[in-house]
Amino acid sequence: MSIWLYAAVYYILPIALLIRLWKGDLKSRLLGALEVGLTTSFFGYLFVVIPWHVYSHYIRFLWVLLFLPVLFIAIKRLKPLPLKRPSGERSGMFSNLLSLAVMIFFTFMAVSGLVGYSPSTGKAIGLEFPLKDGVYATGQGGATTIINYHNEHEPQQYAIDILELNGAGLRANGLTPSELKAYEIYNASLYSPCNGEVIGAVDQYEDIPPLESPENVEEAKGNHVTLRCQSTDIILAHMKPGSVQVTKGQTVKAGDLLGLVGNTGNTTEPHLHIHAERDGVGVPITFDGHFLKRNSLVFQ
Repeated sequence: MSIWLYAAVYYILPIALLIRLWKGDLKSRLLGALEVGLTTSFFGYLFVVIPWHVYSHYIRFLWVLLFLPVLFIAIKRLKPLPLKRPSGERSGMFSNLLSLAVMIFFTFMAVSGLVGYSPSTGKAIGLEFPLKDGVYATGQGGATTIINYHNEHEPQQYAIDILELNGAGLRANGLTPSELKAYEIYNASLYSPCNGEVIGAVDQYEDIPPLESPENVEEAKGNHVTLRCQSTDIILAHMKPGSVQVTKGQTVKAGDLLGLVGNTGNTTEPHLHIHAERDGVGVPITFDGHFLKRNSLVFQ
């Protein structure tokens, strides 16, 4: 999806739907209920499914604050209306059917996202959050593909992609900056999330420019560290070249420095990829008891 199409979904469509719900000509309570349902389903989709780290997480909450009073006003407008449209009036039949189809679509998408808010199978492994001193957002995370594309791959089905936010709620200075240092999380210190043993440590790949992930990647994880904790393998990937501070066979404690966040491997921009697996099967992760899903925020 292009940056401009994203902008339409994030801003133009929500405004249009709110105005229509607030000021639109409602013929009956049934048609009004359809308008309420359509707008509610879209805002559910907007809040649950759409990732907000590009266009500010704080605007995500602003839409909710705007939607609730408009919804209240719309419900009050419905009360004096007749239950059904006057008999014989067929105008707008196609648009009403289209609205119903769109409402069903957005409802399905939002519900599919909500289903992914808790692990579908397996007991979660509890870890400490591996980053400090910042506000962090989950770009990919959750137990369904619609909010976490990793879910298609069994070993990474509960993988999490983490970004850092600046004061404006954005993950970078700009929408798609071309410099690595423009991304808040780049060069952030990465700490061990558990007590365990280092069973793998790779530090031989160079950072790639943002948005230029190479077609043929020798190692998708790039520079990375693999820890064995609680009989589970914890993989932290895309680390900065020359930054890995541990070696294979070393014992680490939670909070020990592992290295720095970079942009190596199969990645389009700096972020921390972390996942847990046991016998080739993904294991859910919780941080301080919380299962992170898309748009989750962590304040450190």
